[in-house]
Amino acid sequence: MRRRALRLRRLRRIREWRVDISEEVKKDFKEGAFSLILCNLGDYVSGFFLQVFSPIIQSAPILIALLPAASDARGDVYSSYGSRLGTLLHLGLAKKMIREELTALVTILISINFWVGALTATVAWVVSAEAGIEPTTTIFTAMASAVFSAAFMIPATTWLAFTAFKRGLDPDNLVAPIATLFGDMITVPTIIASYGIATKLPPHLRVVMITTLLSLAVIMTASVATKYKRKGMYVRAWRIIKQNLPVIILSTSFSMAAGVILLVNIEAIIRGLGVLAVIPAFLEDGGAIACRFSARLSTSLHLGKVRVEAVPRDRWVISQFIVNVIHAVMIFGALGVFGYAIALWGGATPAWGFKVFTTVLLAGFMLTAIISVLTYYAAIASFKVGIDPDNVLAPILTSLADIIGTSSLAAVLLLMIH
Repeated sequence: MRRRALRLRRLRRIREWRVDISEEVKKDFKEGAFSLILCNLGDYVSGFFLQVFSPIIQSAPILIALLPAASDARGDVYSSYGSRLGTLLHLGLAKKMIREELTALVTILISINFWVGALTATVAWVVSAEAGIEPTTTIFTAMASAVFSAAFMIPATTWLAFTAFKRGLDPDNLVAPIATLFGDMITVPTIIASYGIATKLPPHLRVVMITTLLSLAVIMTASVATKYKRKGMYVRAWRIIKQNLPVIILSTSFSMAAGVILLVNIEAIIRGLGVLAVIPAFLEDGGAIACRFSARLSTSLHLGKVRVEAVPRDRWVISQFIVNVIHAVMIFGALGVFGYAIALWGGATPAWGFKVFTTVLLAGFMLTAIISVLTYYAAIASFKVGIDPDNVLAPILTSLADIIGTSSLAAVLLLMIH
């Protein structure tokens, strides 16, 4: 009787655990789908602009090489800024610390976009001399695009965080995805506009403007560092610059590999009507799936809900893999339909539109499968060595998703064309 009672109790606990897991998975699916769809809206706008400006990109292919790193830098900078604002608002320190936050933000924006422009110019020259343009043009385009974006993004992100908190909403749930949405919508137009301005300016004037912006960043950094050491002021700004800037530099450097892949395959991408339009959302989706999975894994590892094992056998982990696949069907399916519509709008046949749809869906499945496995092993590896996955995985995974995504899309596209 006692053994039977123990067995019944164990079965009851298993049923309750399965119900809890089922409810948690449903919640993850619904919230993850909403977040992905929200982020995709801005990428659709960005993709439409890419298709509209395809003649400019065809004449200056380096712009497509610039896109992944510039977009990645924008997302990393403003998501981090929004996240920090949310923390300060909860602590009641936002108004007191806003000056230090803005000082660090402007310094990082100038520095990282100079790096992105210089790296893009160098890599494009090495990979394809024909695709390259005058180096100062590339650097000016990257930095001017960041300045134009900042004129909108800094006030919008700051206002959104303060307003959400004032109305009783949690900025942590709103600012990052909406800032990403806004950033994606204006990335391509600001890059194209900045390139247009750069080509009309004489070289010496481009150099003067680049030097002025870079000098501003150096002066601000030196000022913050000096005040931090002598008077104890700007402690937070100095800490943000030291911790945030190196991570974003590493992240954008990885994303440059995605730009190289796009640059090498630019002819096939331009020739395939509708393909250019899906690139921003395609790259965003892979990183978003990876970051959602990474955040959930990190929380479950800290709570002891998931075992650290080389071959995942935990029911919760397997269910999260399934959620990723379902999200891939939804998001990449919708993106394929968008590519199909853009292809028809551009004058392609329905048969080619279907090829675009198939290309996006197959490449999306490849990306989801690879990035899900990498996310799992990266999370358990960092956790096992004592590093919090929340602190390191997001920028690394988004950059890896850019590389894997462009590789998958280019490979499937070449198969479809041939």
